[in-house]
Amino acid sequence: MAFQLAVVAAMPAMAQLNVTTNMTPTQLVQNVLLGGGVTVSNVTFNGVVATTPQPGTGAFTGGNTTNLGLDAGVILSSGLATSVVGPAPGIESDALGTGSDPDLVAITTPGNTIYDKSVLEFDFVPNGDSLKFSFVFGSEEYPSFNCSPTFNDVFGFFLSGPGINGPYTNNAANIALVPGTTLPVSIANIHGNEDAFCQPVNAQYYVSNANGTQITLNGFTVVLRAEAAVMCGETYHIKLAIGDAGDQIYNSTVFLQAGSFMSNVLPPVTAATAYGDATTAEGCLGGYFAIFRPAGVDSTYSVDYYMTGTATNGTDYSIAPGPAVIPAGQDSVVIPFQAFEDGVQEGIETAIMNIFMVNACGDTVVNSAMLAIIQYVPMEIQTQSFFLLQCDQDSIPLYATMSGGFGQTTLAWGDTLHSPVAYVPGMQNGTYTITARDACPKSVTVTIEVDAGCQVHIPNVTTPGHSTDGFNDMFVVEGIVGRDNQVQIWDRWGKEVLNTRNYQNNFSFRGRHDGVYYYVIRVLEKQYTGYVQVLGSN
Repeated sequence: MAFQLAVVAAMPAMAQLNVTTNMTPTQLVQNVLLGGGVTVSNVTFNGVVATTPQPGTGAFTGGNTTNLGLDAGVILSSGLATSVVGPAPGIESDALGTGSDPDLVAITTPGNTIYDKSVLEFDFVPNGDSLKFSFVFGSEEYPSFNCSPTFNDVFGFFLSGPGINGPYTNNAANIALVPGTTLPVSIANIHGNEDAFCQPVNAQYYVSNANGTQITLNGFTVVLRAEAAVMCGETYHIKLAIGDAGDQIYNSTVFLQAGSFMSNVLPPVTAATAYGDATTAEGCLGGYFAIFRPAGVDSTYSVDYYMTGTATNGTDYSIAPGPAVIPAGQDSVVIPFQAFEDGVQEGIETAIMNIFMVNACGDTVVNSAMLAIIQYVPMEIQTQSFFLLQCDQDSIPLYATMSGGFGQTTLAWGDTLHSPVAYVPGMQNGTYTITARDACPKSVTVTIEVDAGCQVHIPNVTTPGHSTDGFNDMFVVEGIVGRDNQVQIWDRWGKEVLNTRNYQNNFSFRGRHDGVYYYVIRVLEKQYTGYVQVLGSN
């Protein structure tokens, strides 16, 4: 008997860019934008502490279904955050009526006016010597106003604090710059060649979205990074600002990558096994520790680690000492893990990988991941290994259970039937196997012998009428009843005295001549020939 496994294919759901506007500015910073290595305080929006969601802000997800380059994050816009969703060109031109900002005025064309500002500000303390986060700038003003000195929306990330000396408020410096330059990111400083009257500038950082179906903006930048050197443990202030320049028409938006606002941080480390969790057994398929490249680090990255836990490195498993190196262009490094089968009853053991670094504050920062190791219990199959029947059952059930093993286990009769019971013929001898398998993977096989008790035995003498006790009166062929058969008997003169199929041992020679009778008997596929001596039939 064979079983078929039904497989249902999951159809992918329609995915798109999603924008929500139900978070306050503080929630957007703390719950979406913030990464590791920094603590944040004093969040304001447009100069005040806002305890409700604000126009021009929001959170987005589903960016990986678009050409934006960012999966999720925070939106700052000179229009409504929800207006970025839809086909290009959207031409939403929302007027927020939030006014101007002096630092945005300072980076636009002299004499220009700023409208519809969205300014998110907060203090932060880094635990390292660097600050970095990723962003994309886009606008509905692409490409028609690439070279317009008046209608050219602006934005900036204005950082102030110890060691920062710039021309903006509180000696802030704008760290939203075209890579490798001191130019602020803007429509004028990054655009393509879609406008015949305006030559492309830094076009390698530009993405045309003229035919986009999910984002209304006509164009945007590739993913860029804002970064700066900072002092560990000191307090800094950052102002993330965007506004309409020259008029309130056409929206511009900055997308800030979720979890990317960070200082020096350790890379994430995870532990997993082939079984979909972080548990393995001695002598089974092992697992691995995976160390991932930290955000904002593109070059070859090296990180130290050491092993702890109740399991002993070199005895219960073997992992070479650090450091681990993530090559440039590779997202992670995988360190294989294999637990040795030592035959010692030790209960559950643990192997913990600890990656660490000493940050610029002099603090040792540690990330850890753990694998659990359990003792392997050998599999055993419980069943009856031998059956002796009486050739009186069409079929019989064979039962089996199992114990031990690791992970998911199965019992299989032969190659196909996965069940604790199998029905086999009771009129035929047979040898049957049942195999237990687990996720280790290991297997154990047991053989079951069935003796149907149907060995064919043909008497060479019968004595019908020889006595009154009925003993040996019938011509009884053992092992024939219930099995396909044919019986033919002739007397010494060649006269056929019996020719029947499915013989039931119900023929007697009573009343026939004593002497020798010749027979041909077929049981299943086997044929028997010979003679039977009949005595005392009269």
